[in-house]
Amino acid sequence: MPDLEVKGPLRVGLIGVGYFGKHHGRIVSELDEAVLAAVCDTDWSMAEATATKYNCQAFTSVDKALPLADAFIIATPTQTHTEIAMKCLRAGKHVFVEKPITDGVDEAGQLIDEANKRNLILQVGHVERFNAGFRGLSALLKSPAYIEAQRLSPLIERAAGIDVTLDLMIHDIDIVLSIANSPVISIHAAGASVLTRRIDVAKAWIEFESGLKAFLYAGRLSADKRRTLTVSQRNELLSLDYQSGAITKYVSNGTKIDATPLNEPPEAEPLKEELRSFIQSVMTGKKPLVSGECGRRALSLALSIGNIIRESVTFHSVMI
Repeated sequence: MPDLEVKGPLRVGLIGVGYFGKHHGRIVSELDEAVLAAVCDTDWSMAEATATKYNCQAFTSVDKALPLADAFIIATPTQTHTEIAMKCLRAGKHVFVEKPITDGVDEAGQLIDEANKRNLILQVGHVERFNAGFRGLSALLKSPAYIEAQRLSPLIERAAGIDVTLDLMIHDIDIVLSIANSPVISIHAAGASVLTRRIDVAKAWIEFESGLKAFLYAGRLSADKRRTLTVSQRNELLSLDYQSGAITKYVSNGTKIDATPLNEPPEAEPLKEELRSFIQSVMTGKKPLVSGECGRRALSLALSIGNIIRESVTFHSVMI
């Protein structure tokens, strides 16, 4: 990690101002700890419009943007992550890269090695870790035995070219891996391509060395969005609605189940908390909550689930 603290506000560059990038730009412009110094996009009109909105410089070339910032947010298509992130790291810039970290596990390892070699921050955009509801639920976990996650959405054009395992399920994969903190010992998975040539619906049953079991269901064939997480542990079940942040506890009371709301819906915006955390890591040298290694583990498991679905086989000894 960096030897010296960076004095703020941190100069941040944004690469990619499409679906996700526009939200990153808005949030960086709202933070006192940072200033948006440059935006870069292959579409000049989009780059120029964003730069004008936030009073910074616009580029279509990453190389020209590099000198203007200390850290870069990469919100481009996944297949471009490795090349762009490596260019930023080799220029001595800290990197926040949207999930998935890359499109291959080996490539993710290359970015991790480069960041470590240069003492740079590499954070991956698994935003649900910064959901206030999930943070509240995490504080209540003692000895989880079973996790169930559902993540359903309508199909949108932006996601049609990527498997649902890498677009949606990977969020819950990262969450489950963070809770389990244990090697995966078996994976069972099933899924189907329905509206696209990619996997549109996927279900996975994962068992960990610790004994924890998890069931993940992701799909983009739903009329509405659904984002839920339930965790069973001794004598209780905790349920989280990611969209509202509400946590509910269920306990057995003789012949009935009692449901108790545990919190008021939080107002914090997860993406803002995520970017604030990245900036703090850069400025203090503290290891990011969602490191490059976290991103690689989530990618590895997501790819394994996708491969199992395609090959209709089960791997019984997968170490993540």
